[in-house]
Amino acid sequence: MSNAADVTHLPIESWTEDAFDRLVATNLKAPFFLVKALLPLFSPHASVILVGSVSAFIGHQDAAVYGAAKAGLLSLARGLTYELKDRGIRVNGLSPGPTVTDTFRPLGPERQAAIYDELRRTVPLHRLGTTTELAKAAVYLASDESAYTAGTVLRVDGGIGELAY
Repeated sequence: MSNAADVTHLPIESWTEDAFDRLVATNLKAPFFLVKALLPLFSPHASVILVGSVSAFIGHQDAAVYGAAKAGLLSLARGLTYELKDRGIRVNGLSPGPTVTDTFRPLGPERQAAIYDELRRTVPLHRLGTTTELAKAAVYLASDESAYTAGTVLRVDGGIGELAY
């Protein structure tokens, strides 16, 4: 499972070419080359999970570059599915929505709470996801229970990627 991410969100005027390249290298290039490097270790019937984001499906403030990189990553899951199918390797994407993590902890408890409240209002289920919910989805994609699932994206996003908010 590839889950590392640069979550930089900036308005277009604030992006530098170096920042853009760093985000794309972390969110798209690194997972591709990780899968490539691990190919000799994958057994037939292996399952690769690339973690995208609901930002690949929706536009929101200051997320154009982040969303584009995550959309590219989820497209990569489809392309790798085709390329690795004859080896028996399945590739799928996991697309989380707003989830309670340590991402905003450096901003302090008050700012973190304000961000979570704002995000909660955008989710049709009116709550944030949990890391346990994402882990359960990943376990499903990695297991034999999903043996006929390939080249797809499992959205665990409280409906935000499908419903207007």
